[in-house]
Amino acid sequence: MDNNEVVRIAKEEDVEGFYRLWKTCFGDSDSFCDWLFQKRFVPSWSVCLEKDGELVSAMQAVPYTIGVRGKDLAGAMLCGVSTHPDHRKKGYMRKIFTKEMNLLRENGVFLAVHTPAVLESYYAYGHYPVADAAYIQGKLNGGAQKDIIFFNQTQWGELFPLYEKNIGQRYSGALKRTKAEFLRKGDDYASDGGKCVILKNKNIQGYAFVYLMENQLVCPEAVANEGYYDKLIKEIVAVANGREVSIKLPPDVEVAPEFGERILRQKGVAGVCNISAILKKLEIECPYKIEIFDSIVPENNGIFHFDGTKTHAQAAIKIEAGHFLGVLMGYVSLDDVSQFVTIYNQDGFDYINRALPKCKCYIIDEY
Repeated sequence: MDNNEVVRIAKEEDVEGFYRLWKTCFGDSDSFCDWLFQKRFVPSWSVCLEKDGELVSAMQAVPYTIGVRGKDLAGAMLCGVSTHPDHRKKGYMRKIFTKEMNLLRENGVFLAVHTPAVLESYYAYGHYPVADAAYIQGKLNGGAQKDIIFFNQTQWGELFPLYEKNIGQRYSGALKRTKAEFLRKGDDYASDGGKCVILKNKNIQGYAFVYLMENQLVCPEAVANEGYYDKLIKEIVAVANGREVSIKLPPDVEVAPEFGERILRQKGVAGVCNISAILKKLEIECPYKIEIFDSIVPENNGIFHFDGTKTHAQAAIKIEAGHFLGVLMGYVSLDDVSQFVTIYNQDGFDYINRALPKCKCYIIDEY
């Protein structure tokens, strides 16, 4: 590293530098950025790189509990990974990523998730896809805007049980938001003009946060009880009132043919901060050992029992930490990523493959 380059943990007084870099790289509205840096900036969990005293590269993390195969894991969501346009292609991203992932480990974090615009940008750091999202897009006929129920912000807390049941408890990889964190996410939407429409008969059966623009409606969060997604989508389309729509849905939600093509996209990656802690927490019964390698977090390297302890015994397989995380989270099977696996013992490979079946994965959040 050059003598005039410093990679360090952020401080409270860095907020202006982080704010300016975010605006330069992402171009979000002042109202959203004001909210973000007042409510979501956690300096002790974030890192930056200074060049000649100027903050030119940064990334942030926010602590969350993350559900994985029915277990609650200490996690973090990454956001704002950025380098000033004048300082790109200098290797700064690897430097801040290495600093961040090791900082998170020191802070007791097991894994980090995020939903970047370009997932492939993070493969070099061992962060691979762990979740899909489904999208309904286009101009749909939704009929007249009658009997649509909008919830004002003081009522949004009533929606938390729907999120908890249909997202937090249902999907591996989802943030296990507390009610306070759910309301904070609602503040995020509201800061940029987001509104909330609900689906209700005797009880609330679904909700959707939407941004209504001149020619488009964007819905980044739509949640409903089983059997109610089609009705919720009809409500969203009615609110759109002829505008183009883009509705994000969980990947396993099937929709009626009238809504057109349901497009499935990879939308979420994750990386390992502490493979030992993840294995211990998941309590997977497996007599075989696994060899892990990781270029970002040194402590993740080695041969592990499935209880998380290290050993010098022969491993059944060898695999990169990030690829194995996708298997642990249930997004892929071990067989799906076999091209990235060195097999020392075929019986062991087969046993681990059976012990870790796929499960439903979804990351609804971005911040």
